Amino acid sequence: MQLQRFTIRYYLLISVFIILTATLIYSPLRVSADVSQPSSDSFKTAVFSELGTDLVDLGSDTYKDSSLNLARGESLSDLLQGTGISSLEAFDITDSLGSIIDMRRIQAGQIVNLRQTSGGRILKVSLPVSFDRTITARWTSQGWQSTEQLTDIYPIPTVVTTRIESSLFQAAKDSGIPLSIMMEAIGLFSFEVDFQRDIQPGNIVNLLYEKLQNKDGETIAAGELLYAGMELDNRKVEAWRYERLDGTVEYYEESGDSVRKALLKTPVDGARISSGFGYRNIPALGFSGLHRGIDFAVRIGTPVMVAGDGEVIIAGWHKLYGYRVMVRHANHYDTMYAHFSRIASGIRPGVKVKQGEVIGYSGNTGNSTGPHCHYEVHYYGEPVNPSTLKFPPGHKLESDDMNLFTLERRALIAEFNLQ
Repeated sequence: MQLQRFTIRYYLLISVFIILTATLIYSPLRVSADVSQPSSDSFKTAVFSELGTDLVDLGSDTYKDSSLNLARGESLSDLLQGTGISSLEAFDITDSLGSIIDMRRIQAGQIVNLRQTSGGRILKVSLPVSFDRTITARWTSQGWQSTEQLTDIYPIPTVVTTRIESSLFQAAKDSGIPLSIMMEAIGLFSFEVDFQRDIQPGNIVNLLYEKLQNKDGETIAAGELLYAGMELDNRKVEAWRYERLDGTVEYYEESGDSVRKALLKTPVDGARISSGFGYRNIPALGFSGLHRGIDFAVRIGTPVMVAGDGEVIIAGWHKLYGYRVMVRHANHYDTMYAHFSRIASGIRPGVKVKQGEVIGYSGNTGNSTGPHCHYEVHYYGEPVNPSTLKFPPGHKLESDDMNLFTLERRALIAEFNLQ
């Protein structure tokens, strides 16, 4: 019996010892665990930091995405305040974006993508400033921070051949040619082609241009026009893109002469010649005489481009010509443009202008019988017919540039079967 009581007491003591020991061991572990266990917030911060994502504590709130367009005369700050935020926060957002992009370059029509909470708080503002570049401001724990995202772009050379049936624009549309590419080609052809008399149904246009694609193979924009050729009834007109050794990019004929001539034959796009150069009855004057230029029938307000680089020598009113501009060019050429509805801002005597720059807008001012642009070319002070005059090239390739241009042109012909 004594042995049995001793045994029971022994086991009781052993049990108490085990319980006390376990308690002493477990308690420090629990304290240590309580100290090292991260809180929910710190855990989320660590995860978002690892992912490179800004943490915004929305709680149970949700967000919505929307797109707005910047209106004419509206600033980005005005647009943002229109969503209900304060002028101070709008300033902070635009100031952050301004650390990456010059906000003065943001134009009317700019898309502004917003991410807001259901309560109206703005979390993110994105500006897709070009097809491959987006500027984004995000709200973070450190305030507004902006980043720039660039999309990898791959230029894919593409050849398109189209037959003209009614017009160049319709041919481009039927063949899926981007408008920007066809407009550039038309601008190059305009130095050598009279679109009213030279083009006939059945003429062929060949274009080699770049399709800009992303890594998924999606075409997001048109790139450079590399070659433009037009097969007319009796000749072929070609323009090859070439970057000179000095870094200048121009279009050249096979001979190495620049496609762009010293002067344009047509200072307005899509114009119809309503009156040619020469002796004839002049209704506005009421007698026969020399019509010193060419009249292009266009709607009032159509932009008129200067025919070549030069300096403005006249810009103002004339009782016969209405609002007119005269420009002096190199090689003893002058050009004059008349019957403007208004002269472009900044155009005044002494101002230097570049070929293709808008100098005014067509109208019906002065002694005029209808809306049109009157265009004159003077050589050594005497009027000459712009339609028949052969203008000198703006530039001619020589030596190393000519050799390299010839090699590049032959390579394109071989690779894309352009001739």
